[in-house]
Amino acid sequence: MTPKLTLFLPLEIDKAEELAAVDSRPAELFHQWSVHEIASAAVIQNSSAFAGHNLRADKTEKALAELITIGIQVERSKGQGEFGRLMAARFNRDNFNTGLKDLQRIPARLLDPELISKGGFVFPNGEWNFEFKRQLSAQLNPFTEKFVTNDGKEFTLTNQQARTFSVFRGELDEKHGRPGTGGTGKTYLIERMVDSLSRYRPLLLAYTQVQLQALMARIGPNRVTGMTFGQLATECLERDQSKPYRRAGKRAWSTHQLAPSLAAERLGFGPVGSMAPWQVAQTCNRMVMRFCFSRDTTLDTRHIPPLDTKLSELDKIALAQYAQVFWQQTIEPTDPRIEMPLRGYHRIKHLALALDTFIDPGYTHIIIDESHDLTWPMCAFLDRCPQPVITLGDACQRLDGNLSKRSPATRSREVVHSIRAGRQIEGVVNTLIDQNPVVRVAHMEGSRERDTKSSTTTRRDPNRADHDTLQLRMGPIRVVPALRQCRGKIQSSTRRRQKRFRLFVLDCIELFNKSVRPSHSALFKYTSWASLVKDMAKDDLAFIRIERMLKKGYKATDFEASLLWLDATGRAPIKLGRVADARNTEVDTVMLAPDLLSRIESGDRMGAAKALAAIYTGGTRARFKLIVPGEVRDWATDLSAKSKKS
Repeated sequence: MTPKLTLFLPLEIDKAEELAAVDSRPAELFHQWSVHEIASAAVIQNSSAFAGHNLRADKTEKALAELITIGIQVERSKGQGEFGRLMAARFNRDNFNTGLKDLQRIPARLLDPELISKGGFVFPNGEWNFEFKRQLSAQLNPFTEKFVTNDGKEFTLTNQQARTFSVFRGELDEKHGRPGTGGTGKTYLIERMVDSLSRYRPLLLAYTQVQLQALMARIGPNRVTGMTFGQLATECLERDQSKPYRRAGKRAWSTHQLAPSLAAERLGFGPVGSMAPWQVAQTCNRMVMRFCFSRDTTLDTRHIPPLDTKLSELDKIALAQYAQVFWQQTIEPTDPRIEMPLRGYHRIKHLALALDTFIDPGYTHIIIDESHDLTWPMCAFLDRCPQPVITLGDACQRLDGNLSKRSPATRSREVVHSIRAGRQIEGVVNTLIDQNPVVRVAHMEGSRERDTKSSTTTRRDPNRADHDTLQLRMGPIRVVPALRQCRGKIQSSTRRRQKRFRLFVLDCIELFNKSVRPSHSALFKYTSWASLVKDMAKDDLAFIRIERMLKKGYKATDFEASLLWLDATGRAPIKLGRVADARNTEVDTVMLAPDLLSRIESGDRMGAAKALAAIYTGGTRARFKLIVPGEVRDWATDLSAKSKKS
């Protein structure tokens, strides 16, 4: 994982930004600057001259060296300040700003003041040192610790990765947890662990199929078996041939749905209090879901969600009994014709409760990527497995705020040195870590070998976005206003995601206008617009704007017209995305939309953790530039304080 050599330009970022400002006076600034600083500015201004060239960095460095030589000669023959005067007359601010944004593509970066003060980039005679980039790259390279695999293959790790890896390799029979912050090389560490287990048979687990496929592609074919949590649960539960009703069949298909009225009829549900049978079935479904994500081993009245209907104690007991029937007929139906939908969270909870289940003993080690996605039931199951379980994750990326923890017997060692982002974003990221009321981890340490510019914006301005900017939002409902505001500035997403987004919005419109039950999985539980408003409007400004649009007559035809504003050429500067979809990506530039700064009720620690996790997860995707709402730090502090109020 040796980094590509970067050209280091001996110019401070503060000086570069001062020169780039619209009111700057190049002649005055260059009069104060050294020859190598003026030459660096000129190279940045003309960086596009070598764009697309295979040896762009080498060509740029040669141009820098020649300019420094010319500058020294001009200063000697014409007097001090003459080189600056000549270059100021040729200065083009627009080209300079474009060059600044393009540095990472060379690749090149500006030097910190302390590195400039150390020197080394020029010889005593002032000429450019062509060995400087190699020398400084070696000095800044975090991969300093060398290891050798069983088959003789060498690799290097960062100091923190090495400490974790050494403990793992020295204690292969122990359970290990490796918490860390975003961009610290978790996937790379998994690759090295698989290398070390070449004589064993490890099983690799991930939360989603997309995560698993990406991880398996990195590791290589036929080196390890991989499964999602849900696939593992299915394999373990269906192994026992004497329990055929555990087999999921088409009930596990995401397209398999069952209307509450039909579920009530098949399960023989009657009314409870003022609730009709279909409402009872709908409530039982919500109770089962709450039960599945909890640490509880029995389903009872404590899992009844907040309801508009008042229930007596007898009503609650009856509802709990119906919910138990709903649960049992979901996981082990007594009649295959009932056909209750079976989801991954049902299977994982069943796995945790069924003490006769186990992971195939042929697997010697269990490695889990993105372990912050583990639910309490999955943690309980893994903690009773005899195989060593190695978890790698980032607690701050738990987007629902409901963090599960491993057994105290698990060996834990943190890795917080980022190899993705530079030190410039430490202030933003570590504020989010500090203010999270449910997570306690060490501060992120940015990379010294990379610059990640952090900037703020008081309003989202698509005209100022760099090319290939990923603008992250919380969910699909927040994208609709952006379509209206960013005409022609947004890239079209993949066909599959656009189809899902289209279904979501059209379902909202139909629910508002005709009370048609949605088919989108995120909206299916809502039978009326009022029930959706109750969940969304209290803390979602984007939803309030959507409702206002609908009340003014926004229709499906208006939405279809807005989709035509999407740019299909790939040249638009902005690509919209959800935080949840961006978790396993690295992007050059990330812009966090203001709607991520959500609101919570007093005392809502989980809500605060959820909101902070969204900003943190989105922010740690950036490699070279992070754009955040200007008030993000004050918002995080206020949010944390509000979550602690009773």
